[in-house]
Amino acid sequence: MMAANITLYEIAVSGGASASPFVWRIKFSLARKGIPYRSKMLGLTDISRQFDGRFQTVPIIDFGDRQMNESIAIADWLDEAYPDLPAIFSGPAERAMIGFFDQWLLQLIVTGILPIYALDAHDGAAPHDRDYYRRSRESFFGQTLEEVVVKREERLPDVRRSFEPVRQTIVNQPFLGGTSPNFADMCLLGLFIFVGTIGTLPLLAADDPLVAYADRGFACFPSETASLRLKLGEPTR
Repeated sequence: MMAANITLYEIAVSGGASASPFVWRIKFSLARKGIPYRSKMLGLTDISRQFDGRFQTVPIIDFGDRQMNESIAIADWLDEAYPDLPAIFSGPAERAMIGFFDQWLLQLIVTGILPIYALDAHDGAAPHDRDYYRRSRESFFGQTLEEVVVKREERLPDVRRSFEPVRQTIVNQPFLGGTSPNFADMCLLGLFIFVGTIGTLPLLAADDPLVAYADRGFACFPSETASLRLKLGEPTR
């Protein structure tokens, strides 16, 4: 299969940047394989109008003869469709561990992060998406967004502590994947980009080794991350 005519649909925030952590997983995966693609920015309320409403979330990737929208399934397909290009998953064992890592990240990390940054995500959304974002998230949380983020500074230390397994892993190696980022690192870097793009409260302390970890990771994908201006740790990056 020729690596051509690929479109990646992304979520644009108010400044036009791509912020979805799940989209960033695929941006990094495409970069790993060296596959060119076109970006098409969407708002949250635009997603359902693409491809006859078959997809409700991004990333959506259009290969011309196939469209997909789950990040790990897309990564699997990229390895299957382009086996001669650098692999995203080194083999079945790593792929199985990635499935576990993804669940850990979503259930133990993301669930703690979202309430802290719920109002920031609303304020950072494209203007025409904000009413939808507020209605849908307030329905999910059962509170106003302002109520969700009350005393968020007091909850932030617990979120910071939840990253401790990552800190312990990178004591003796630069990345979760060893000497270079693997898909687990791509997932974590994507989450850092999301929070660093929309957040008004730094996720990490100034001396947190995860700040240097994130910089190492972004340096491995210079074309994709060169324009990022993230508020990830103190001071502003």
